[in-house]
Amino acid sequence: MATAPFAARETRLNTAVFAHLANTSATLGGVAVTGIFDNGYAQDEFGGSGSHPIFTLPTTAAPSNSVGAALVVGSTTYTVAEMMPDGTGITVLRLRT
Repeated sequence: MATAPFAARETRLNTAVFAHLANTSATLGGVAVTGIFDNGYAQDEFGGSGSHPIFTLPTTAAPSNSVGAALVVGSTTYTVAEMMPDGTGITVLRLRT
């Protein structure tokens, strides 16, 4: 039996992980997506503090350039400020209100 290429295994693993860990359904640029939403409290490098929302999703679910797109989580609309694919099939979106 031939082994599947690494990319195929990576995709299957990411799919399984998000099936178990995703905590939010949202809309990204008008498209339904499922991922992990975190709106944790943090301090920035300038001494300010507050919430720093991020949304983590499979890279295959994120449009190629989501910067500036609207992400709607529940009744709150965020704007994607930064898109950070990690090279393993997972992308983190930094959000702002």
